[in-house]
Amino acid sequence: MLRAIFIPLTLIGLICFSVPAQLLAVEVVQFKSEGETNARSVVGEILVEAQDGGLMLLGDDGRIWMIQPEELISRDSTSQDLVPIDADTMATRMLAEMPSDFSIYRTANYLILHNTDELHARQVGSLFEQLYRGFFAYWDNQGWDLPQPRFPLVALVLKDHNSFLTHAEKEIGDAAKSMIGYYHLASNRMTTFNVPNWERNIATIIHEATHQLAYNCGLQRRYADNPMWVSEGLATFFESPDRRNSRGWRGIGRVNQVNLLRWKKYYRDRPEESLSTLLADDGRFRSASTAASAYAECWALTYFLLKTKREQYVQYLRTLSAGKPMVDRTKRERVEMFETAFGVTLRELDKDFVTYMRRVR
Repeated sequence: MLRAIFIPLTLIGLICFSVPAQLLAVEVVQFKSEGETNARSVVGEILVEAQDGGLMLLGDDGRIWMIQPEELISRDSTSQDLVPIDADTMATRMLAEMPSDFSIYRTANYLILHNTDELHARQVGSLFEQLYRGFFAYWDNQGWDLPQPRFPLVALVLKDHNSFLTHAEKEIGDAAKSMIGYYHLASNRMTTFNVPNWERNIATIIHEATHQLAYNCGLQRRYADNPMWVSEGLATFFESPDRRNSRGWRGIGRVNQVNLLRWKKYYRDRPEESLSTLLADDGRFRSASTAASAYAECWALTYFLLKTKREQYVQYLRTLSAGKPMVDRTKRERVEMFETAFGVTLRELDKDFVTYMRRVR
């Protein structure tokens, strides 16, 4: 099953009218969201202030709130910088938020909120830490010294599909029925459940944890214009399970056999404009009829670029990471940015790309 990064629909009002805030001002904002009984008060940085008074607010726990004008009760400025909460405070908040059957399992870098058995939580935590070490080492080897996450990293690990649906449908709606895991841009948490197929579980855990790390260490910026082929290409590049390893995963950049098979199948009837449609917008990922081939092609393209044009790819990521929240590029701008980064036209690169991928086994 395909996985996705979810963006709440409440963004619509901000997308249409948003303008960048002059500074990351810290305020105490009181608001009452639709459907909630009580108002809430959040200390956070104003990331975007819309012309109609709507706000994009980064809270001290790493959550991003989209506050519509009619929801706003009060705003109070403060001269202090935003101080992220620590892991102990995050754990307390999380346990208060969830039903009483949930527990916290802690690792060096993660808080795992779970209602499954602790053995499974420990297995998941071990994968998280293995990825964490590998992730930072990989980008350090590319000459990119990424900062450590600003906020505690939180994961929800649920005991079964029903428990997953009970939680996830409140956050992502009916899409939860076709998911086994996801990273949520607004809450900054990843969520999955105990799938009997451990290999499938591993791929999902690594995939979604890669998204979470990318958005917490400066590799990508939440709500900036991050092409889905980049986000999903990175996650599929990192996720590949290893059946020969006792832990099921041992490193980054192995051939993703599932997506390689999908790519080879797709290549037989691949349209001439395939690369252009992949880069220009995210439509292929959002359609059930084309999503599988889009995931396969974005993995293949990412694999090709990181194996043959690594320096240009890293510089391309650096440029993307400097994007501002709620500022989108046009289709033409996306393609031109890509061609400039790699110094070739799409037609030229596509020829090399296809030739290279024919040799991958």
